[in-house]
Amino acid sequence: MKYLRSLFVVLVAVCPAFAQWQQEIPDDVRRHYLESDRVLSEDACDWRKPVSEIFTPAVKNCRTAREAVLHIAANMTALTGTYYSAERRRQDMNALEALAEKKISCTGQTILMVCAFRSVGIPARAVGVPTWNHIRGNHTWPEVWLDGEWQMIEFNEKDFNTGWVMENIGMLEPKHPWQRIVAQHPEGERKFPVGSGKQAATKAIDVTPRYRQLAAVWYEKNGLPADRQRLMLDLHPRNDSPQLVKLVTQEGNVLETQPLPTTRDDMRKFATFSLPRAGQHFLVFPDKTVYPVKANVALVQILRLRTR
Repeated sequence: MKYLRSLFVVLVAVCPAFAQWQQEIPDDVRRHYLESDRVLSEDACDWRKPVSEIFTPAVKNCRTAREAVLHIAANMTALTGTYYSAERRRQDMNALEALAEKKISCTGQTILMVCAFRSVGIPARAVGVPTWNHIRGNHTWPEVWLDGEWQMIEFNEKDFNTGWVMENIGMLEPKHPWQRIVAQHPEGERKFPVGSGKQAATKAIDVTPRYRQLAAVWYEKNGLPADRQRLMLDLHPRNDSPQLVKLVTQEGNVLETQPLPTTRDDMRKFATFSLPRAGQHFLVFPDKTVYPVKANVALVQILRLRTR
């Protein structure tokens, strides 16, 4: 705690806006989500000094906490060299393990990001869902305390309320106990998910209603017309670098071009298209492979294809 207080003094000197960030933080939020060294079930470590040495200089020109959050989030891999990988050693790496090993899960990304935000005086916590409705697997992401409320941000993203997560939240079945969204909270009555069907000892509270509202707003803004279906495509094995796939008509007209997820993307991230419900269409891959697609009655159609 002594180091933490001295760090605040240094941060105020390096980044004058930091003093204002502190004044806007309620005492309970400061205590649980800024001064606390633990995020989830990761092994305890003395992360503050090495993490602050990376992120304090990175936000020195940021005028507000919001600007600092967006800058940190968009540059996580650039600043730390870490990236998502299914080859990570464990899911809940602490910040120092993540910085050393580079390959991390979405849980490891969240823990590192929460520590990054806390290191520059911005309260942050972990949020997660045990399993999606339409695909297997859990997901974890950070929230930051900004403008008197919690706001979602993700690894290497440039804005809040990441689109693919909002889309997936909109497909959850809230009556299913494993499809409820929870946030880490020291006095919560739930347990935090760290994997599909697995829970950490970390306490959590249910925040599903708030996220369903966020998803509803996202769908209203980005929703498809009645004559379109959302087509989500995943190609295995994934490539190390992005490749573009085209959605074309029978006449060969290109309707959309989307990048395929890579080995560094979260496994729940798919290439997403707006597929017309009428007629036959085709996916054209970089190697000239053509795959026919046709809309069905569902809200979302998911294709999992394997390379030949």
